[in-house]
Amino acid sequence: MGPLRKTVVWYYRNCHRNVPLKTQGPPLFSRMDVIKIANTIEETGYAHVGNLPDELISRILNYCDVNKRVSYWNPHEDCEAIRHIARNVDIVEIARRYLGAEPILWLTRLRWSLPSDDNVLDLQPSIHNEPREYDPLAFHYDVNDFKSLTVFVYLTDIDDLDSGAHVMIEGTHKNKSIKEIGNRHLSDDVAHRIYGDRIRPILGQKGTVFAEEASAYHKVAVCRKRRLILMIYYVLARKVPPARLVTNASTRKCDVALLSLFSLGFSSSLWDAIVCQIRNFF
Repeated sequence: MGPLRKTVVWYYRNCHRNVPLKTQGPPLFSRMDVIKIANTIEETGYAHVGNLPDELISRILNYCDVNKRVSYWNPHEDCEAIRHIARNVDIVEIARRYLGAEPILWLTRLRWSLPSDDNVLDLQPSIHNEPREYDPLAFHYDVNDFKSLTVFVYLTDIDDLDSGAHVMIEGTHKNKSIKEIGNRHLSDDVAHRIYGDRIRPILGQKGTVFAEEASAYHKVAVCRKRRLILMIYYVLARKVPPARLVTNASTRKCDVALLSLFSLGFSSSLWDAIVCQIRNFF
């Protein structure tokens, strides 16, 4: 994120070897230019990847229909379709090329974003103790690693802002100031005043796949209808968070605190970011 970023990325690219990430085939996308996609992410902070086959979309939607949760933590553990995407040769190669090293599959999340007037009677809360988050409707950036890649999959049609479009600000993943490191949130007014035409809403039909360096400023547009999205996180060096912390009466407070510490990007202060970076890298 800050002045150490290039040095640490160089170290993990040249002096450290991750365990090769086991992949699954066949490729998801025809005639995909991995180098072009990785270079676009490097330059702008994001890139369109392609569109999922209808069969995979249907299997994920069926998984949601059966489980009926607002949010799922590491759904690739028990949804084969999501596991196939997260470990697919195409997706992993994009992460490998962008990171410049063997990627670590850090986390997957599947979640609904809901209109404020939605009574959510047909959906249950997540069964996992997921970390407390920032306001996703405000511009913010995540600190998942010194360099990381998040792959997003729209599982509902996002044809306008009211559909809950992902909105990002081009080029803001590069060379953050100390002030930006300490304050990871921007109001809409400040974002439009500073960045103006660099603000990009990402639209697409169900099955649209795009990849983003999540240290770029981004947010979710206010939903007027339900939005379902899959997020797959790849990192350079971070420890993988606990696979599952099931919510029940016996869950210890220290377990929840540990999960929050692992989940860098879900706390807002500079001190939290520094502590988590040191704890996870060294």
